[in-house]
Amino acid sequence: MTIAVRFAAIIDGLRRAVAARAVKDAFFVFDQTMKPASPHRPLVVRLWTWLGRLSRRFTALAAGAPKKRAPKKRAQAPQLSPSRAAISSTANPLPRHRAWLLAPVPESRCSASQLRALLDDPEALALIGSDPRFARLLRPLCHMLGLRLPPCLVRTARPHPAQPPPHQAHDPRVAPASASPVASPGTSPGISPGTSFGISSDVTPPWLHPPPVPT
Repeated sequence: MTIAVRFAAIIDGLRRAVAARAVKDAFFVFDQTMKPASPHRPLVVRLWTWLGRLSRRFTALAAGAPKKRAPKKRAQAPQLSPSRAAISSTANPLPRHRAWLLAPVPESRCSASQLRALLDDPEALALIGSDPRFARLLRPLCHMLGLRLPPCLVRTARPHPAQPPPHQAHDPRVAPASASPVASPGTSPGISPGTSFGISSDVTPPWLHPPPVPT
């Protein structure tokens, strides 16, 4: 028996248990707390549809279904009728808390045990690890059945890109610091060595010139 056939048998048994409990109003509490979507699509209908789609998708992936291409952008979205628009705008997803299906459907514990045995099979682990789309299908199922995710289904954290060092902003109002000359020992600031009061020693001061000789 292949992995896809085993998985389909598990989902088929789970759907039968859900249908049997729905007859006994096992989902009545959920339908009362998940308004206003419950009058249009009760929880059992949404769960039944979701499980059937899950089984078909798993079988298609196991058979080597190609990845879907990105849909082309449409010029204008189709207009929905008022009744369908109200349903789509108010429809709620399945409950999100862990192991929520075990209380209304106690028989789902058997399906959880069978799924755990399937996920421990090396052949199933190799199949699931070959395509990340399997993990996206099985995570919600394991969550609603209260199963701990195996390593092949754990979502890995994406590494954050290294941030460049902060660049110090230049303020044009602040003038750059210029290096001031350091005076040598024994001299005054602003007077070069070998000068007298800022006058070079090679130049004779005017008061030392002899007076001109009269002719």
